[in-house]
Amino acid sequence: MALEPSGVFRWLLDVQHEWPCSDSIRSGREASQYWAQENDNQRALALLTPEEREKVLRFYHIRDVKLSLGSQLLKHCAVVRNCGVLWSESVISRHENYKPYYVPTNDSGKHLEFNVSHHGSLVVLAGCADENIQIGVDVVQIDTIKDLPRVRQEGWPSWVKTYEAVFSDREVRDITTWSPSPSVNGDEMLKAKLRHFYAHWCLKEAYVKMTGEALMAPWLQDMEFRNVHVPRTAQELSNMESLEDWGEAISDVEVWHAGKQVMGVKLELQAFRDYMIGIASSRIDIPFFPYKVLDLQQDLYSAAKAD
Repeated sequence: MALEPSGVFRWLLDVQHEWPCSDSIRSGREASQYWAQENDNQRALALLTPEEREKVLRFYHIRDVKLSLGSQLLKHCAVVRNCGVLWSESVISRHENYKPYYVPTNDSGKHLEFNVSHHGSLVVLAGCADENIQIGVDVVQIDTIKDLPRVRQEGWPSWVKTYEAVFSDREVRDITTWSPSPSVNGDEMLKAKLRHFYAHWCLKEAYVKMTGEALMAPWLQDMEFRNVHVPRTAQELSNMESLEDWGEAISDVEVWHAGKQVMGVKLELQAFRDYMIGIASSRIDIPFFPYKVLDLQQDLYSAAKAD
């Protein structure tokens, strides 16, 4: 089995068209149980431990079931592809803060540090076969249809204030006062402001996940990002209708804590379709590999065949 090269690998799985279900069972108390009876879905669930299957099937909406299933499969696939073990040996452990990781059962095996995030229909995993690194990743789908009515009703400053517990005073001012090009106005201006807000959000989520903390960390408002700008989409880069998924990646964001710049942390924010993906690493000397969009059959199921 060919192992992944050394570095931070980054995988995407889009579950939108995977493990389909009929419209009648998209949500409900027993929806996941009916969904689990489909042959293709049984095949995927059989690759999980009983505890993992129970966790996947407890969700009310099938879209959340699929995201959870994709997350579990990506974790096992990451261990198999990077640590040279069989699928049945890819036992996922958790730190005291519940952050998942893999530790080998023998002294000569490879450790795997990784982190997973999902939103919309995307599951993203970033990892590295090195025990001396911390990684955090976050993906967010920019849902202007959901956000715009509230923003119009409350006004932009009041809407931003709802999230002030997550950001420093400087970040709140930056998010509130930031404006796109003067030629942009109306709803297009609000959409641009929302993308700027989510750029901040995505970076902060990735950073706190790297540390193993949550968004309730006591130091959250003491830590801030400066020089945040929004990665341009593929359409914005080409200045025309584009069929490309990948937009711009930015990596010149600064991290500050209690008034001092934090060095030795590597950050990147990537535009993908109508999503943004943020990643944080505690090792600036270990490269980020390009994102890879995985195929369920060729990548995930094939990794389990060796068993």
